[in-house]
Amino acid sequence: MSHVTPDFRPAFSRYPFVYLCCYFCMGIFLAEKWLWNQDLLLLLSSLLLVSAGISNTYFRSDILPKQLFLLWSFSLLGYLAHHEQEQQSGWSNWHFHRGKSTFEVKITEFQSHSDWSKAIACIHWKDGAKIFDMPVCMYIRAKKLPKLDDVLRVTTQIIRMENKGNPGEFDLKTYWKTKGIEGMCFIEDTDFNILRNEPASWLTQSVRKANQLCMDILASHLKGTELGIAQALILGDKSMLDNEIRSAFSATGAMHILAVSGLHIGLILQLLIFLMQFAAHWISRSKAIFFIVVLLWFYALMTGFSPSVIRAVFMFSVLTLTQWTGIQISSINSLFFTAFVIVLIKPMYFFDIGFQLSYLAMLGIFLFYPIIGKSWTPSNKILAYLWEGTAIGFAAQVVTTPLTLYYFHQFPNYFAVANLGLMGLSSVVLAVGIFILGLHFVPLIGKLSGIVLFLSLWMMFAFIQWIESWPGALVYGFELALYWIPFLFFIAAVLLLGNPSEPYWRINAVHFIVILSLITWKRWRNIQEDHLCILNENKCCILLKKNQQMYCFYNDDNPDKIKFSVQNYLKIFPGEPRYYSIKHQNVHVDNERFTLHLDWHKKDLLIQLNTHRIAILSDTSSKQISPTKSYYMPWVEHPNSLKFGAKFIHLSSN
Repeated sequence: MSHVTPDFRPAFSRYPFVYLCCYFCMGIFLAEKWLWNQDLLLLLSSLLLVSAGISNTYFRSDILPKQLFLLWSFSLLGYLAHHEQEQQSGWSNWHFHRGKSTFEVKITEFQSHSDWSKAIACIHWKDGAKIFDMPVCMYIRAKKLPKLDDVLRVTTQIIRMENKGNPGEFDLKTYWKTKGIEGMCFIEDTDFNILRNEPASWLTQSVRKANQLCMDILASHLKGTELGIAQALILGDKSMLDNEIRSAFSATGAMHILAVSGLHIGLILQLLIFLMQFAAHWISRSKAIFFIVVLLWFYALMTGFSPSVIRAVFMFSVLTLTQWTGIQISSINSLFFTAFVIVLIKPMYFFDIGFQLSYLAMLGIFLFYPIIGKSWTPSNKILAYLWEGTAIGFAAQVVTTPLTLYYFHQFPNYFAVANLGLMGLSSVVLAVGIFILGLHFVPLIGKLSGIVLFLSLWMMFAFIQWIESWPGALVYGFELALYWIPFLFFIAAVLLLGNPSEPYWRINAVHFIVILSLITWKRWRNIQEDHLCILNENKCCILLKKNQQMYCFYNDDNPDKIKFSVQNYLKIFPGEPRYYSIKHQNVHVDNERFTLHLDWHKKDLLIQLNTHRIAILSDTSSKQISPTKSYYMPWVEHPNSLKFGAKFIHLSSN
């Protein structure tokens, strides 16, 4: 039987929103990452139109000029949509560098902590004829803390959100920008006063009350670790998750379980469809579908209408309505339609990691699950159910792994085993949790359901901790360039959807092996690399990595103040650092591998490592101590200031 080489380009007639959404997102990406001027934009637009005309005239092809025109028009629309959102946000009009200013804010979110409490507040301000409602991140330390919906008069300086530029750090600047926040401030008792309380809208208050009611119901049956996991898994509230829980789920590749997203909404959808089958004699199919969609949106209301839940519910609402009403529309096209609508309304959502992972996971399931699922057909029903969940997990992992390596620099080796066990447990937790929320008022049913929920959550966390204890559960040190991600997606599609007997498949298999070898070699090089790293911290922090030995020298009494940045560094350069305080003291280390001297000259630090002499200066007027290189603390305005990112001195020659 002869095989026809598949064309991996989706037909535009069947998948129009695949093209339109990708082109639109390309414009958003270019607008965010490259600040083009209007002349350059006009030039590139003209080149695309000319290329389309030449292609149509000389190559007599209708496909290429049409695609070039769509690429030009929708990428331009994406660029303009991003620009419009930037102008409407108000941050482009805010003056960051004019010192303190006085303004009014309304608290919309609040989390109380023992030291600095965190709040999201909305600044209502005018700039000429323009009026803005601008969210800002506030850190508050005061005896009398504000409450939700309080209006404050604040006098402080808003600082622009910036990344430190330390190795392995998370892109917090983009993370907050996807939420419309580009600035933050720190206020204490003397910086604000509470003016009044302005109650939120009826809808917002209803959402809060529904969410609080659900939390109270769960709290009446659970406590401690189990309550924290239940609130995250069922309601999407991660406020009660401690570092132990987060670390365990992260190390096993199961962090997605703790975020209400496409996985949870999909499980709830399957549960509702299963229950509706028992009512098939009393309700028509179209009414059942409508009722299921309404229930999904009611669940979104209970979880507080968080952006991730709204995305997932909207996505599955469209997929459900198109598939179950008999409309012949591809699931992939429906998926990209929902993504297109979301980025059309909020272009910056394209950079939200949850958005990216959710849609890529669903794309992987639609593309690869039929192939992976059919590779084995167990005769046992229990094995068939477990294999179905495992195949879904593998299909999603294929497309999400490159992105997680790019963002988090780590890979959980036992993710398949963890997801195999969690698929059943998370389904039970979701089903029983929703059952409790609906029937908690029935004493016996509520009590029995609470016991089942507690045991399921206990087993889930015990299972996760067991997997985490396995040797090599989580490996660090991976670095992927951004351009590798779409290339890896394409190779995965070819390998899983293509014909192994064809030459193109074998060529791509070789490419895949080469890429894996390059990624592994890069990780090995990071492990073996010898360098001195000066982190961007207000307290001087120096990391010495030599022959797989790692030393951390910090100018403070408490290492906890710099451990977060050090842990991020360890994601790129794995190791077990030893911590040494150098506050008000010189350090001299001599061994067979290196000689290190750290000498304080008032507020300046001289580092002598073998033949290298480096000075870290506290201001531009500091006397030079005849170093080979000089760097300045983050608060100093200088081209060699640490505020532009961590500094590396490579020691491979020593």
